[in-house]
Amino acid sequence: MLTDDDLKKITVILDDRLDKKLDEKLDEKLDEKLEPIKKDIRSIKKTLDTAIRYFDRVTTNHEKRIKRVEHHLTLPPVID
Repeated sequence: MLTDDDLKKITVILDDRLDKKLDEKLDEKLDEKLEPIKKDIRSIKKTLDTAIRYFDRVTTNHEKRIKRVEHHLTLPPVID
């Protein structure tokens, strides 16, 4: 016959196992639900990187052109 102490031990063991299983299932479901969001974020990051690279090149090109104009007109460079 099982005593109260035995039943409590069984309950604790079952609770631990169920908690572990539940956590694993929740993690799996969460990862599954977050995957489309992660994919969108990666896409946005790629697009943003492309835009930044483009505008960096444009700005750098303007700096070179401005320096050439300043040099040609013998203007001192503007110091911020």
